[in-house]
Amino acid sequence: MMLSKAATGLVNLLETEVAGDVTLDALLARLRGMSLQDFGAFFISLPNPNYPKLSSRLPHMASDEVQRSWTGNSGFPLLLQTSAFVEAVAKASLKYRRCALRGARMLDYGCGYGRIARLMYFFSDHADVVGVDPWDESIRICRADGLGDTFIQSDYLPKTLPVRGMFDVIYAFSVFTHTSERVTRMCLTTLVDYLAPGGLLVITIRPVDYWMSNDYAAAAGKREELVADHHASGFAFLPHNRAQIDGEIAYGDTSMTIEWLQNAVPSLQVCGTERPRADPLQVYVYLQRRREPE
Repeated sequence: MMLSKAATGLVNLLETEVAGDVTLDALLARLRGMSLQDFGAFFISLPNPNYPKLSSRLPHMASDEVQRSWTGNSGFPLLLQTSAFVEAVAKASLKYRRCALRGARMLDYGCGYGRIARLMYFFSDHADVVGVDPWDESIRICRADGLGDTFIQSDYLPKTLPVRGMFDVIYAFSVFTHTSERVTRMCLTTLVDYLAPGGLLVITIRPVDYWMSNDYAAAAGKREELVADHHASGFAFLPHNRAQIDGEIAYGDTSMTIEWLQNAVPSLQVCGTERPRADPLQVYVYLQRRREPE
């Protein structure tokens, strides 16, 4: 675990002070005294034999095998990528919501094993970080690792979500980089219904040059066709060998343009985009509900 001297001192102090009845939110409040980077580094180390009391009360990190299976990476290198996205969401919250991310109610759409949600605890209490995913195994892992019953299985083609209330921030990292055109439209349209007034939706999409690095497309002899689809319609999708859902394969590899996105869900307004250095084949897109004409 790579922690700064100050963060190590805080964690050591908490380990000696923690009582049996301390709540998760009380621990999170104290741990927010460190930087986001230290917070993330500590969380990916759990359970940590050097801190048995804290390990028994805080969510455990998924195994390296699970991390690599879901993302292709694990450990500290994956933490750097995750931190970059979380920092971008925090900055976008200030810019577009005009509110700090601290205390926001957040929805992690397509939460996987909860890698991003763990870092969002740096900003909000655990009840205010809600995760949904259509794969039951994702939710099983989240709950087994201690993320709790705010992580819930959703439908693959959702017209509604199994959550209550509205969210200040909804984020979907590397979700719409894998969905068919129909599913992308449906999911984004549904998410609008859960976005609080002035709320922020953050998603990632693939640019057209993604296809040049996609080995699956190369093996299928589809690269040129997918690039042409992207330029012609603004959307390109290469389905994987998966079972059909409601008459189509919903999962694969996807690229799209900002123009397609804006036209596909007119109730959303694209506020800005960002192409991160840490992951240049993901484009962060910031959206808000379009205001009705007065």
